[in-house]
Amino acid sequence: MRPLLAGRSPAVVAALVVFELLTWPRVALAQPQPQGAPAGTARTATPRTSIRNASNGEVALERSAANRLVSAQRLLFDGRYADAVTAFDALLDRADVRGIDTLTSWASHGMALAEAMMGHLTHARSLYENVLRLPTSPVAAAADSIEAAVLTEQHTAAASLLDRFAESHRSALAQQYVHSFRGLDLALGGKCTSAVAEVARAVDVDRPIPQVVRGLCAARAGRHAEAIVLRDSVLTNPLADPLSWPMIIARGEALKIK
Repeated sequence: MRPLLAGRSPAVVAALVVFELLTWPRVALAQPQPQGAPAGTARTATPRTSIRNASNGEVALERSAANRLVSAQRLLFDGRYADAVTAFDALLDRADVRGIDTLTSWASHGMALAEAMMGHLTHARSLYENVLRLPTSPVAAAADSIEAAVLTEQHTAAASLLDRFAESHRSALAQQYVHSFRGLDLALGGKCTSAVAEVARAVDVDRPIPQVVRGLCAARAGRHAEAIVLRDSVLTNPLADPLSWPMIIARGEALKIK
């Protein structure tokens, strides 16, 4: 449900995206990603100057749709959620998006995340349900289910999903993902003591979601200066990937810290 579409068929896109789905944006282009870990980054490929088989129009259409999806995703990154919903909704009406699961899923996912960030949780749940009905890999489905439960504050479901994911995915990257999203779920549920303790167990506590969890909890505890430092660290992360779902989530939560 993510890009990497330049000059590639939907089947190739799907295979690449499954691997990318939960990977963290920190080393987006410089480091190979471990197998079996949760993927989470949707990265763009540099568009080719020519497309060999563009004569049939299919690849050209896919790239046009992908470019528009990237633009909509950047609205998410900037916290312009209402604009992002409008952009994704318009894309779902396009003939070159309808019927291509990777594109439809990406646009639907973006809309769901935007609605959740605006606090429209009931609508966001409905949109996430649409995303989860689309075909994808087991790892991708698990990741989307966790994200949906956490962001729409279904805390019991989120805890259960994270437990199952942690049990079946033992790599360091997978455990980083579990501790980060469990910490965020606890923070959104108002359980800051447990949330801070949870993200402290992450392999890298300075990645965006652990930082934003600590920032949210510092703000709630009245430690304003600490909260602002953590917020700004997330918002100015020099390695931030604007097409990474975890980075967009971290930035969205950071923007709530005033």
